[in-house]
This record gives sequence, C-alpha cells and structure tokens, in this order.
Amino acid sequence: MRKTGKGMFFKKSGAVALALAIVLGGGAGMGRLAADAAAAGGAPPVIDDYESYADDAAMQASWKLDWSDKAGSVAVGLGQASGNHTLKLTVKDATATWANILHPIAEANGNASGYEGIAFWLNNEATDGKPLDLGMEAKTGIANGAFNLKSDGTAQVSRTAGNWETVKFNGGSLHVEAGFKGLVRIGWDQFNQASWQCGGDQTKCSAKLDTGKLTGYQFGFNPSAHANNVIQIDDIGFYGTASGGGAIVPDKPKPVKAGPKAPSWATAAGTRKLAYKQAPIDNPLKGFMPFLDAGKEGFYKIGDDWRDRPSQMPYSMEFFYEPLSEVMKGPNKFDWSHFDKQLNEIASRGHQAVFRFYVDYPNKPSGIPKYLLDGGLQTREYADFDNGKEAKSVSPNWDDPNLISAFENFSAALGKRYDGDPRVGFIMIGLIGFWGEWHTWPYDGWTPKTDDKGNELKDEKGETVRLANWMPSEANQKRVLDAMDKAFNHTRLIVRYPIANDTFKTKNYDIGYHDDSFAFQTLPLSMGGQDWHFWGRTITAGDTEFWKTRPMGGEMRPEIQVPMWNNDPPKYYDPAKPIDGAQGEDFYTAVNLTHASFMMNQGVFQVPMSGVPLKRAKEGSRSLGYEYRVAKTYLDGASGKLKVGAEIENLGVAPFYYDWQVELAAKSGGKIVKKWSVNWKIGGILPNDSSGVNSVLFQSTAQNPKLAKGSYEIAMRVVNPLEKSNAKAVKFMFANASQNANGWLSLGQVKIAK
Repeated sequence: MRKTGKGMFFKKSGAVALALAIVLGGGAGMGRLAADAAAAGGAPPVIDDYESYADDAAMQASWKLDWSDKAGSVAVGLGQASGNHTLKLTVKDATATWANILHPIAEANGNASGYEGIAFWLNNEATDGKPLDLGMEAKTGIANGAFNLKSDGTAQVSRTAGNWETVKFNGGSLHVEAGFKGLVRIGWDQFNQASWQCGGDQTKCSAKLDTGKLTGYQFGFNPSAHANNVIQIDDIGFYGTASGGGAIVPDKPKPVKAGPKAPSWATAAGTRKLAYKQAPIDNPLKGFMPFLDAGKEGFYKIGDDWRDRPSQMPYSMEFFYEPLSEVMKGPNKFDWSHFDKQLNEIASRGHQAVFRFYVDYPNKPSGIPKYLLDGGLQTREYADFDNGKEAKSVSPNWDDPNLISAFENFSAALGKRYDGDPRVGFIMIGLIGFWGEWHTWPYDGWTPKTDDKGNELKDEKGETVRLANWMPSEANQKRVLDAMDKAFNHTRLIVRYPIANDTFKTKNYDIGYHDDSFAFQTLPLSMGGQDWHFWGRTITAGDTEFWKTRPMGGEMRPEIQVPMWNNDPPKYYDPAKPIDGAQGEDFYTAVNLTHASFMMNQGVFQVPMSGVPLKRAKEGSRSLGYEYRVAKTYLDGASGKLKVGAEIENLGVAPFYYDWQVELAAKSGGKIVKKWSVNWKIGGILPNDSSGVNSVLFQSTAQNPKLAKGSYEIAMRVVNPLEKSNAKAVKFMFANASQNANGWLSLGQVKIAK
C-alpha cells in the first residue's frame, strides 16, 4: 500500500503492498477489546494478543517489515505499553516516506462475515505532540480485492471502557491525537474498493467488501511525518453486535461426486480393478527439465559435465532460449536452421522441447534482428543484471511500430512451421522484456532512481524521481498475444504473467502461464506471500481456474534449486543467506496451489546429489502434472464382438494437455495380433479432488476389429507423436502395476465367442 496525496493508496506493478494483517487462531486472551466490545453486545475473538512471542526476533519472523522506500526504516519488535506484549513499530529512518509490515490471514480462516468490523488496541506515543495518521486496507481473495478506508469515513475510539466516540478519517486515514491510548473499531462499511486497482478512478472501483473471503489487513504510515511516533498495537480481533451475530459461518460441506457408471454391456466377470503402481518420474511433458545447454553463464559452476555421465534425475523435456536475430533476417525472411538443429538434438534423446525467443537477454549479445537495427530501431543501454560484463545486450524501444510488426510476422511464421510439431512440448511466448519475461524491472515507472550511494533522488518539489517505464503499451502487448494465439491451434502456449487491464485480459486467450520464481515468489497474501507474487496476480486477474484447460510451468529460482531439498518439507531456508531478504516457500504448497506441470530446474541435473535430498528432489519432479491411472476395465466378447471399456482417473495435480492418439491391441501368446486406434480424448482429465473423483469412462465397441474365437490379452497405450521420427521417444506410462516398459498397459483377458 502506497500513500500518495491525501488518503489515497496507490500501487504499481512490482511494488510491495503494506500489510499489517491478522491471523485467526492466535492468542487466547480477551483483554480490553473483549471486555469493552462485550458491553456493546458483541462476542469477539482476539486474533493475536502477542503473548506467544518471546523476543523481537520471534515477532519479526511473523510480523515482517516487508517493504519501505528505505530499507530498515521501521523497527518491528515487542512492546509493553499495554502492560502485556504488544507489536511495537519505531521509526529508524525518518527520510522514508512509507513502510510496510506484513502478516496474512490464512485462507481457511478468512470468513469474518458474522462480524461487524475490525478492532484493536492502539497506543500512539509522540514526543513532538504530532497526531498519527494510520492508513488501512483489507485484502480479499478475489480479483481486484483490496479495500481501503473511505476518504470520508469514520471510526469509533474508546479511551475508557464503555465510552465510545466517533472520529472522522483524515482523507482515508485513521486520525488519533498524540498520546492516544485505547480501543479502535472500524465497521466493514467504512471500506471501499481501492482505487489504485482501477487506474486511480474511484468511480470504477465500486465492488463491495466480501468479508467471507478476507486474506489480510494493511496498516500504513509515513515515517517522515511520524519520526517521533512510537506505535504499539495489541489484541487485534473482530467485533460483533447483536445484528452481526458474532459468529463465523462455516462453509457448507461439498457434495461427494460419484464415479462414472459401468457400461450397460458390462458384466461382473468382465470387470477388473487394476492395481496401482507409481508412474515413472520422466513421463512425457511433465516434471523437472534441464537446459539444453546451461553454458558458462549458468548459476551453478560445478557439475557442468552432467550430460557426460548418467543423469541423476530422469526427465522428458529440455529447455532452451533462442535469440530472434538467429532466425529473423527480414520482415518476412527466416532462417530456421539453427533453431531446427536444437529441436533435433533434443528430439534425438527422445525428449520434447520447451523454448523461448528473446530480443534482450542481459549479458548476452543482442537478439534484435539486424534489419531492425539497420532500419533505425532505437535502443537503450543499461548495466543492470551484469549486462556488459561478458557480452552486451540493449533494450529496444518496445513500442516501435516496426518491432511490433516484426513480432506479429514472426509469430505467424513460427506457428505455420511448428504448430503441432511433435518435437515441441510447450512454447513460452517470450519476446518482450528482459529474458522475454514480460517485464523491464527496474525500468517500470515505479522503482526510485538512486545515486551512486543508493540514495533516492528527489526533484525540485521533493518528490521521488522514478526510473522510466520501458514496457510496451498495453495495446502493443495485446498485439503480440493476439498474434501468437492466432498462430497456434495445437501446440500449447504459456506467458509469464496473468494480466487484466482495460485493454486485454490474458484469461481470454488459450494461453497458460509460467512462474519463473516458483516456490519463492508464488504464494499470495493469504498464504504468507504477496499480492504481486504469481498467485496473487492470478487472483487479481480472475483466472485461478486456468490450469483446468491451459498449462502451468515455470522455473525454480536458481538459488533455491538444490538447497531446498535438504529440508522437509522442501523449502529454501537459510537465515545466514536470505535471498532478497526473504526465505523460500513450501514446494508442495506451491505445486498444489498452481497445479504446475513442469519446471526448469538445472541444479538437480547438474550439481551432484545423493541420499535423502536426491530422493526428495525426484519425488518433487514426480509430483508435477498428471498421473493417469486406469482404475477399472470392462471387457466382453460373449457375442463374438469385442467390447472394451476403461475408467481413467488422474491422481496428479493437473490434466494432460494434449489429445495424443490412443491405441488398443489384442495379444495372443504374448504377441500383438491386432492393433487399432480409438478416438478416446485422453487430454483434459481433471485430478481427483476433495469432493470426489473426476474419472472418465472410455468405451470402444463398434470400432473394434473382428477377432477369431479364442482368448486374448487386451492392451492399450498412448502414443507419443515423437515416436514417428524416433523410436526412443519417452513413453506415456500409466500408474498401474500392469504397465509394461514398452508403453503398453494390460487391461486384462477376454474370451471371444462365436
């Protein structure tokens, strides 16, 4: 939450929101809040009374100084102003203009619909006699779900038990005088949808606060205006009245789904339950994948000979970057030889490729096509990300009409040549921004400009000078998405960020996503992360169900790829070596939330690993994507005509995203005597969930070939289309004990009668 002007909260992409959020199930004490609110007819819980924190370090582990325009501007620690433990905030750098303290509400505990509002005890110490202006924002788990205090709203405060008075907000901030010590309660009706989500236009932000989906609360203040204020907070909780009921309404239990019914022709004798056996780690189009060539600029400097020794991690896909300049030689002139060489190298190992084209990769030669540079395309130089240390890239004017037209022409040509190519698994749209990641941070129009010593620069009005925004316009971003979506109807596409603005919404495209800081900046506010983390953006974009039809991939942040597997559960945690001041996230929490199918993870291939950490890493790879199991089979040949049925369930976290050909076979004496294709659509089977199963029943009756009288073993397989050019293509394997290494799954025996 960023305060700009009087009582307005403003947020740009990449800025971290202030959150002083509460967690249900905290301290058990009721204290001043309980006694006073009970007199008003309520029965509030105290959500945190701070008695569980032994010292400042314990407090800081839970209530983090999450963002400030000056690092360390506010000290977070334990206080005693209430006579018990409090959360104490003290200004350390009075040049800072904002400071953020973060603590979320767990998603499972976010239903406060039975309460009237939020309440807490507040003490404002001020040696200079200055009042305190405290901003506040309630977070909810819906798109554009941030709600801040109304500019013309009010709160109730109580300095003595039972005596409440109404105070007006100071332009959207709670205003209390110096020396105030007492209770504060703010009704839900004093919040409105935060206008920063609607381009600063409050008239476009008119949604109502849904108190059944709370994910956090935000408090904010300006340290430069409150250099001598010490803020202490205690007994945070909800308050209720007779009209509110003072009770949290539990969610209704979800109905349990029933599995598909057996075919009408099925018999008890012909029905079989197939035993489960864990599917292999390297099933096609899922799991961890290495780079085709990590190269000398890779993060890990040991074990770069990993391709010359047996891989410790089975895999089915490989990733590579490709500079646009390598293939695009003119507006409509292309040379695909280098690109095809890399696809062929990956396919020769029986693997599918995932790739991303770029024009600006820091510390690599520019990927801008030469004809565009010769035509006058303007570029910008920069030294960020070690650019120029070994090679020098430049950032183009992303809004140049010739560049955007080039992207459109390239997209059309790429789709015409490679849509449906069996060598390709997934395509990252790329092209725009550093590394093709659809961002130009720190050149985002928000990040402060600094001098050589790291001090923010100010203009003549004393306002922070910010770096320019290099990203292309929303209209030009849309043109790239339009072009790629139009060019591909078979091969699946993914893009870096879920986006929703007035020009386009990524949820309206047949395009999935990739989180390139997976298990580090993935979780939303309600799960201990941030609104701007990947899933926070997904919530804001209103696209949390995308994974059911569009794929999810990404990359583990390089620093966490190996050390996280030393921990159970897998999570990067090293207090001596925080990354950007933070630790990692639980890998499995991120997987189950995002339904990810694949991740770039070079470290687990390159760095020698063994024992328990390697076992954990392998299970992590296996946990991604689909795991299809044939639960039941139905076979019948009593009429002389073969009938086959198979009930397939998904024990993974995501569906398989392609309808690869399904084949059936009849075996006699261990040899295939008949083989035929069936029109079973294997893609899109959703995982089992808490409300039951999403199994799908497939049947083949009239399309089966005639078989002579006798007994046969019936088998099925899903054909990797790469097999047409390479017999070593990784086989699609079911999670069944009767799965054979050659890809065929035995469905059981059937007797064909005359």
